[in-house]
Amino acid sequence: MVILMTQGATLPTIPRLSIRTPILTYHDVIPTRSARSLWFDCSVAELREQLTWLKVRGAKFVSIDQIRDHLTGKKLLAQGSVAVTFADNYEGFYKRGWPIIKQMGIPVAMFVHTGFVGNQQGRPKMTWAQLKELQQSGLVTVCSQTVSHPTDLRKMTDSEMWRELVESKRAIETEIGRPCQYLAYPNGVFDDRCAKMAAAAGYRLAFTEKLSPAEGSPNLLMINRYVHTKYRQAWKDSNPKSPR
Repeated sequence: MVILMTQGATLPTIPRLSIRTPILTYHDVIPTRSARSLWFDCSVAELREQLTWLKVRGAKFVSIDQIRDHLTGKKLLAQGSVAVTFADNYEGFYKRGWPIIKQMGIPVAMFVHTGFVGNQQGRPKMTWAQLKELQQSGLVTVCSQTVSHPTDLRKMTDSEMWRELVESKRAIETEIGRPCQYLAYPNGVFDDRCAKMAAAAGYRLAFTEKLSPAEGSPNLLMINRYVHTKYRQAWKDSNPKSPR
C-alpha cells in the first residue's frame, strides 16, 4: 500500500525566489566546552555569542511556519531572515538553551524522536510535559524526527519507514495537541523514496543538512539546513553584502 502511495508521486516544488534564507540546526546545549564535548555540542556561551553575532548584523529570526509560508509563495520573508532549529530533544535545551531563546525572543523548531521522550539514559531527553510547555510558549514548534532516530532511513523497508514517520507524527499530535507538519531526516540522510514517503505521511516540509540557503532546495521535502558551527558561512552565503 505504501509503495502504491509513492509510486509516480511528485514532490511540491519551491517557487523561484530572490531572497536567500539560512536555516540553522543545533543539537545539545552544554554548560561549557571541554575536550570531551562532541562536534554537535553548543555551549551556553557559544549559543548566546552566535545568536548575538547574527542579530548585530541585522538577522530577523523567523519561525518554521513563516519558512513554510515563504517557500510556498504565500507570504515572502525579508532579506536577512534566519530560522533556528534544534534536533534530538535534549534536556540541555530546556535547562540551558531555552532561557537564552526566551530572553532573545527567537522562535525555534524542536525536532523530536518520539520513542525517546523522557529517556534519562545517556544524555537525558525532555519529557512530554516539558515539550508541551515549550509549545505553549508560542516560541517553540515541536516537530518530528521519527520514532527511533534510525541511522539511515534509506536502508529501511517501506513498512519500517512508514511506521517511523507516521507514528512519530501521531504521537506529537496526541501529546502536544496540534498538527505536526514538519520532519527532519535523522543524521540528514534521505533519498527520493524517503521524501515521497514523508509527503505521503502528511508532512508539508522536511529538512536535510545540506549547507545551502533554503530557497535553493530541490523541493519542500528536501529543505537545506546549516549545522550551527557554519553560522557565519550561512549568513555570508545568504547576505554576501553584509559586514562580516
